[in-house]
Amino acid sequence: MRVLVTGGAGFIGSHIVDAVLALGGQPIVLDDFSSGRAGNVAEGVATVNVDVSSSGTAEAIADLRPDVVIHAAAQASVPRSMADPERDRAVNLLGTEHVLKGARDGNATRFIFLSTGGGIYGETETPATEQTLPRPKSFYSVHKYAAERYVELSGMGYAIARLANVYGPRQQSDLEGGVVAVFAERLVNREPITIFGSGEQRRDLVHVQDVAEAIVLMLDNHNSDVWNVGTGHTTTINALLALMETAIAPAIDVRREDTRAGDVFGSCLSPRKIEHELGWRPRTSLLDGVRSMQSWSRRSPR
Repeated sequence: MRVLVTGGAGFIGSHIVDAVLALGGQPIVLDDFSSGRAGNVAEGVATVNVDVSSSGTAEAIADLRPDVVIHAAAQASVPRSMADPERDRAVNLLGTEHVLKGARDGNATRFIFLSTGGGIYGETETPATEQTLPRPKSFYSVHKYAAERYVELSGMGYAIARLANVYGPRQQSDLEGGVVAVFAERLVNREPITIFGSGEQRRDLVHVQDVAEAIVLMLDNHNSDVWNVGTGHTTTINALLALMETAIAPAIDVRREDTRAGDVFGSCLSPRKIEHELGWRPRTSLLDGVRSMQSWSRRSPR
């Protein structure tokens, strides 16, 4: 199976490439390497240097004639989407249009789209299900939600993965904005920690390897549907920092700043549907996941 992974040199995409390889598939990476790293891509995997927001994306994908397209390329920072909504739209909405056209023109049989659950549902008091009314609070989430509709209207067989807050090795603190990556880097390098708001914000934290396993399960499923990929449990930012201080090192200083525009206070995704229909459930505990981040942060070049 020829599986094209857009953003395959990035944080989540590169783990999906590894999972496809482990299954015996033939992954192809499409990435502009603006944030992805060549070192994230397994040796021997073919790469194509293309920005999904460019008009030539569709033709490049069609020429590759993949069996399946996994669309992981994204502008993934909420603060950056608020500061530059046009660029966010160009990548996350128009880019998805380009990738869809290339997949159709290349006769791909399935399209898997990595979306955001925490962003699309907005504030949640209880774990959101796939039927929860969307209430996005940022341009990033608005564009991802609109892109989902394009996927559903494309006429292709599809799977939409609404991801919780993904963390793990290869996550860059200055790009994806992942709080675990930021804290791990600061603690390892003995730098001050900044918490935005009260720190009582709740996050559903799911490890990237668990996410990659969920995505490859969607390769073998023939239903066109939407699935949450989360743990169903939350951790406050303050509690996360305390856990990471125990696992890595005490913070040298903790600073407080105002809440950032577009941030959700409480986010949690119910995984019941994907557990029942695809047999997936998260396997990595938060403590083990934090330890994997500690090891990665010590090795990763800054």
